[in-house]
Amino acid sequence: MVRDVLVESGARARFSVDEGAGRIRVAFDPPSPGSTWPRWDRSLTFDGKPLYRVGSLCDTCELGLTLLGWPDDVATGVAARMRGRLACLDRLDAALLAEWSPVLGELETGHYRALLLDLPLERVSDPARSWWYRRAVARAREDGDASEYEDDGPEGYWPGVAHFQLTAPVPGGRVPFTYGALLPSQPPKSLDPVTVARHAAAITAGERPAAVVLGWIDDRYVEARHEERWLVGAVLDGHHRLAAYAAAGVPARVLLLARVGDGGDGGLEGLAEVAAAYGCRD
Repeated sequence: MVRDVLVESGARARFSVDEGAGRIRVAFDPPSPGSTWPRWDRSLTFDGKPLYRVGSLCDTCELGLTLLGWPDDVATGVAARMRGRLACLDRLDAALLAEWSPVLGELETGHYRALLLDLPLERVSDPARSWWYRRAVARAREDGDASEYEDDGPEGYWPGVAHFQLTAPVPGGRVPFTYGALLPSQPPKSLDPVTVARHAAAITAGERPAAVVLGWIDDRYVEARHEERWLVGAVLDGHHRLAAYAAAGVPARVLLLARVGDGGDGGLEGLAEVAAAYGCRD
């Protein structure tokens, strides 16, 4: 059941999911035998199959995602049921969320924010160009010690797959270094160039089809010296659309669904800052 729907604006809404199916969720990994930390590493799972290792909740550790394997077509099958209104989504409303209730009920039980965003994204396939590596270089330069990132190299920070990222840190936030990355839930090589080109032509002509992303805010104080914030998301539907936006150089229309509360998987402040910077204007 989806309940407590409240539309705050055309770009922001909130809702709750009761007895959610939890088919797509961030969950703790099974503990290793004899481990002194039985609840440590977490993974983004689709129907119980891990997609990305997300790492621990340790707020002084560095955030890093690692591709573990591709799921069955869970994400595409779930989000495809929303696709009718995604073709031209310019505002959120209660009727829309009610229409999508069967799909939203596939999420984990909890409280959610829905944000309709126009994100300036680029597709990155070079590890040296990703924020995962560039933020490590920036931290090392600030400390005056380049040994750490020089020893590891860009591949040591790479999540293992080409993805989309914000072209610059989120402006105007309390945390000056708020990075953003949207990672695929299907192999990038499966994208059809003809479909990408068709979407790119439509976007250039003024259309704004939306992609659906399950995301969250991750706050870190790395080594108790460097405050970082991440907007992280997994693409549920719209891989071709995001590739087309990046190719056309147009901010990507994204419907971000973020669970808040419960152990830091939210970040209301961070989501508010993202909405202020990139919220779709009526």
